[in-house]
Amino acid sequence: MSSQCWNLFIYRVPSQPSTQRVYVWRKLKSWGGLYLQQSTCVLPQRDDFQQQLEKLKQEILAGSGEADLLTVSLEDAEQNQMLIQRFQQQSEEEYHEFLGRCQAFHQELAKEREQNNLTFAELDENERELAKLHSWLTKIFDRDFFQAPNHALAINLLEQCEQDFKKFSQEIYAAQNL
Repeated sequence: MSSQCWNLFIYRVPSQPSTQRVYVWRKLKSWGGLYLQQSTCVLPQRDDFQQQLEKLKQEILAGSGEADLLTVSLEDAEQNQMLIQRFQQQSEEEYHEFLGRCQAFHQELAKEREQNNLTFAELDENERELAKLHSWLTKIFDRDFFQAPNHALAINLLEQCEQDFKKFSQEIYAAQNL
């Protein structure tokens, strides 16, 4: 593996009020940032991140904080691999939670079938849940820079949720004589 470039973002914000600290943390996590330690975050070097981090840096400085944005290149293949593995582990945690929600989706449909609760209200409710799963997986993909092991499984389980929902929809239409 050749050298890998990374965006290293180091910041300090006033402890009070906590809203700025939480805002910065949420922003960095939503982009898939990996915290190396408190207030030190790394992201793969990409132009879109560079621009977003520059903007965040300016916001921190405007809020009486301190921020540095560094582009670093790691020549050591082991160090690069270690960072990549930490990113994959972070993504795996998200995938694990997502996979649990897919199982819960199937369980909910099974429960509604068992209770013969085949109504349009249930159809609507579960359609919204399926849309949430789609949206969530898209966000996870956006943060999964190095295709963690459960990437393919998540796609497969979402497809299974779609199929189960399609079957559930057909059962509702049949129960409603439509």
